Amino acid sequence: MKKLSINNSVSGLLLDMAQVLLTYPQWLTAAIISTVVVAALEPSLAWMGKKVVDDLKDGGTDLSTSLPNYVFVFGGLLIGLGLIKFGDKLIDKIYETRLIICLQRTYLQRRGKERGTEDISRILYHCNRAKPGLDIIHKDSGKIVAQTVSVILWQLTLAPAWLPALLIAVIPPILIGFVFGRVIQISSLKMLTAQENIAASTTEAKKLELIEHQESFFRHTIRLEVFKSGTEILMDLLTWFGLLVLVLLSVVFHVGVVPQDIQAGDLVLFWGNLNLLSKPLGSIVKVYNKAREAYPALVQVLRPTFSVSSSIESEI
Repeated sequence: MKKLSINNSVSGLLLDMAQVLLTYPQWLTAAIISTVVVAALEPSLAWMGKKVVDDLKDGGTDLSTSLPNYVFVFGGLLIGLGLIKFGDKLIDKIYETRLIICLQRTYLQRRGKERGTEDISRILYHCNRAKPGLDIIHKDSGKIVAQTVSVILWQLTLAPAWLPALLIAVIPPILIGFVFGRVIQISSLKMLTAQENIAASTTEAKKLELIEHQESFFRHTIRLEVFKSGTEILMDLLTWFGLLVLVLLSVVFHVGVVPQDIQAGDLVLFWGNLNLLSKPLGSIVKVYNKAREAYPALVQVLRPTFSVSSSIESEI
């Protein structure tokens, strides 16, 4: 088989991915719109929390009469967001299932010749592993941009003095998140290889080989999960490290990143938006690792006449 060259294949692979995504343009449009709408409306809960705290702090609000209204508004927001999120998940599931079917058909069209058990493995397993790579284009990238812009705009509108502190608190997790990308890709490739070997070792004569391949698949699956979960845990810890840096800058070094006059409502908004903003910025790293994980499967499904050699592992 022809050896895959990274330098001349990535652009072609992206075009192949775009072709698959555009197979169902209506579902693609619906998936993008629903993702953006959910991301744009999520900060509304933080805004409502700020309004309630500010009203109570002003003292001009009768809690006994206003509490039912607050509960009603919060309930309405939660129900509305819940329905929108339900629709978003349903649309995503429909579109993602269609994408897997399209990947299966594309592989069969491009495989060149029948490959026996290798075909079975790539249809049933590799296509499912390749699909998250498509999610990066139609779902993850738009969600990251929409969430980031939405949170920053809400913060600028309601409490702009807290924006520098918000950005400082979420930057550190991004710096560590790209460490395990190469290891994740190698483990993903070895998982795919082990899966193909399992499919080719189902006869009684190959029983011992089957067990060996199953154990290999198990080891690389756990290895992949360890590095993926480790990255997420490190990012969560570094979010708190960002808050520590923020406190040190404000209290010890007296750098004016936190307003001197701290309002309770602004603090509630900051905390809510910190959680919201840490998600899309942290997702940049998760998307990077997802791309590394999905890349071998994408190549083997969309470019079945090429071989994924060890040179790919060292070049990306």
